[in-house]
Amino acid sequence: MTDAFRAAKLARKKRTKWWREHDALAGVILLSGFAVFFLCIRFVDLRLPGWLTAFGVSPSGVNFLFGTAACALGVWGIRTKGNGAGLTLVYVLCLLQGVFSLAKAFAFF
Repeated sequence: MTDAFRAAKLARKKRTKWWREHDALAGVILLSGFAVFFLCIRFVDLRLPGWLTAFGVSPSGVNFLFGTAACALGVWGIRTKGNGAGLTLVYVLCLLQGVFSLAKAFAFF
């Protein structure tokens, strides 16, 4: 049992040492992951209104769905504890976007 524990600990130390020696590669992998995630979300965000209208949802219904989801995400994010100033700002902006989408859905603008 001790040998397996020592072997796992040694393997973990080797992995940590390898990543410390390759900081640039770790940064590229991390940034690439964020870029792929952002592009996937952006693709869905651009295509979703078209997909919903193809299913028969009206444009004001699309605004209503997006506004409700954005408001819910903003309120949830603001209520969670432990957020920094940056995340709180993102959640406030999300809440504002939701309010504006709902206003557009109900033809306030």
